[in-house]
Amino acid sequence: MIQKSIIIYYFLALAVIFLLSFEKIKLSWEISTLHNNKEILRIEFEYLKDLNLKLTTQFYVENSPGNIEKIAKESLGMTKKRPKIIINDQ
Repeated sequence: MIQKSIIIYYFLALAVIFLLSFEKIKLSWEISTLHNNKEILRIEFEYLKDLNLKLTTQFYVENSPGNIEKIAKESLGMTKKRPKIIINDQ
């Protein structure tokens, strides 16, 4: 009887070790996946940061007063109003 209970405890301990080993493998795989996802997100963040800088620069260039005046002259045919010469004869 004592031999049987010792064998049962050994099998129980072996089963627990077996389950914990599978759990460790699963957790290691999840950590690896999360690390890869983090690297992908970091690369995408850098790309989006660069794109944001380019778009911000483009916005300021296109909305500058000089560019607006150029577009007005070219597409709308507008010209600058020349000042009138006022002669003051006294």
